[in-house]
Amino acid sequence: MTILSPQPVTPRGYGIWHAVRAETTKLSSLRSTTWTLLATMIGTLLVTVLATSNIHHQGAAVQQGFDPTNQSLTGLAIGALTIGLLGILMITGEYGSGTIRSSLAAIPRRPVFLGAKVIVIAAISLVVSEILTFACFFTGRFILSGNAPVASLGDPGVLRALLMAGAYLALLGMFGLALGVILRHTAGAITTFVGIMFLLPVLLQPLNAHGNPGRFTPEQILANSVAAVVPQSGQVSAGFGFALMTLYCAITLGVAMLVLHRRDA
Repeated sequence: MTILSPQPVTPRGYGIWHAVRAETTKLSSLRSTTWTLLATMIGTLLVTVLATSNIHHQGAAVQQGFDPTNQSLTGLAIGALTIGLLGILMITGEYGSGTIRSSLAAIPRRPVFLGAKVIVIAAISLVVSEILTFACFFTGRFILSGNAPVASLGDPGVLRALLMAGAYLALLGMFGLALGVILRHTAGAITTFVGIMFLLPVLLQPLNAHGNPGRFTPEQILANSVAAVVPQSGQVSAGFGFALMTLYCAITLGVAMLVLHRRDA
């Protein structure tokens, strides 16, 4: 009687969910992940406390049209930076250490390789960002209470702003990942990400008289559209801004896939 041995699992048979489990293990084992997430939580909440405390001391001087939800979410500017940084480090760390070669040897199908990273960074950053967004909201509400207008989850537009702001940070995590794949260098990718987020709106300020192009930049969309409940003059709507960031992310990930496919590790 002939005993058939089981067929070996080849790298080509390495499916997307196998890759997702591997990427989750890799990301969770990095010390930089813990430190980045810790910095995200502390930095974001600290900025929210400072921003809302300033309004707290103003008291009756708060102007009409004040947006307590937007004020409470001020700290998400720090979260946007660190979540993007996490996405960058997820891939540039492998290029820097040379482990990218073994990763691609284990998962030679590069769309699967990149797709797994996208799924992992999207899932982790979404969960963390939503928790952080609600934590900022309730922290700001507690500080503002009794000294300035406050918002409740049941107020029109508030829950939308919180959910959409958290999802927006997840898009920034994927955007950072894509930049890391394209540039393959940690310092270069971080510099590019920071430049797009914080320097680009400043550079576009002189053009405000010609249609305010800065309103289409990622940081301005988050601060003035997605995280806002009270509409701000001259800014895009929350829905349009979110769709625009989704488009930016999709284009950058498409370029990253093209670059990853065409060049060697």
